Amino acid sequence: MKKFGVDLGASYVDVVEFDGKKILKTWSIEKAKFNHKWLEKITNSSPSVTTREKNELECLGQGGLWLSGLKSAVVVSCGTGTAVVWVRKNQPVVHLGGTGIGGGTLIGLSKLLLKTSEIKKIFQLAKKGDKTQVDLTVGDVVGQGIGLLPKEATAANFGKVKSKRLEDVAASLVGMVIETIGMVSCLAAQRTGEKKIVFCGRVATNEVIQQGLTQVCALFQLQPVFPNQAEYATALGAVLAED
Repeated sequence: MKKFGVDLGASYVDVVEFDGKKILKTWSIEKAKFNHKWLEKITNSSPSVTTREKNELECLGQGGLWLSGLKSAVVVSCGTGTAVVWVRKNQPVVHLGGTGIGGGTLIGLSKLLLKTSEIKKIFQLAKKGDKTQVDLTVGDVVGQGIGLLPKEATAANFGKVKSKRLEDVAASLVGMVIETIGMVSCLAAQRTGEKKIVFCGRVATNEVIQQGLTQVCALFQLQPVFPNQAEYATALGAVLAED
């Protein structure tokens, strides 16, 4: 039987149509543009349709696990903010923590520092920038790498600011978001013994973000997983999670 899962996120509303075996169709709309008539239209339903509210963390875990094809993993929601859960097949999802740093941080600080909130422009600037002109590195402080960290690693985000070029500032800002999400996720994963971290959410679909998270995971000898349709993990989980 076909079912619809809906994720009412802080920035986007995502909807998945699922038949029990595969995702049939997906929809997304900015939260500011969302209304219930839009939802009724795409689901061909009426206002009297039966709905059930699910635990968001349970949905994240179940959706991320299904998309990855794994039996157990740490699953991370990289959205407006960041949430980290531990999910194992047929066991309750465990909330490991999270951080308020996420896509919302990137857009909000870009408005202040780069005078833009267009995500494509932010990453275009970042690709041309050098964050070591803005960040204080481990090498700047001790002259070499230390512990897990190579000398190029960040010791303090925005701790140097030798350059005010928008490209360099953008690179530092994107780097700060990546490093925070990556470090929080990896430290949480170490508590579980899991070796794979499934990164879900709209932020995790970006190539620059994926490259940065892969580098952070490598420091901890952990394997990142970036499943297809990662932005729909929680919406899918709304169908999969137990009532």
